[in-house]
Amino acid sequence: MNENTREVILHVADDPADVQRALDAAAGLHAAGLGVRVRVIVNGPALAGLTGTDAVQVPEHTEVAACSVGLGRRGIDPGELRPEVGTVPSAVTAIVHAQLADAAYIRI
Repeated sequence: MNENTREVILHVADDPADVQRALDAAAGLHAAGLGVRVRVIVNGPALAGLTGTDAVQVPEHTEVAACSVGLGRRGIDPGELRPEVGTVPSAVTAIVHAQLADAAYIRI
């Protein structure tokens, strides 16, 4: 991917099961040959879908990030996040920055 690659934000906030739906959607975007970079940003109750020890099967050119603010509010230590999951300081701020840079936004 080059620096001009378009970005798609898949925002997951409600249901922990929606994390897998977002990962499936990311895989579908790449299978469609759109050449996009996908960021799955998770906050709210859906954060529970990112905890545990099982690795997340992250599709190519996809990043999964948990909201640090939400983790703190829910008493989830970042060390409880599954392998391959990163963090962003704030889901809202990360999404706004991406949208201001012309990223596509999809709420899962």
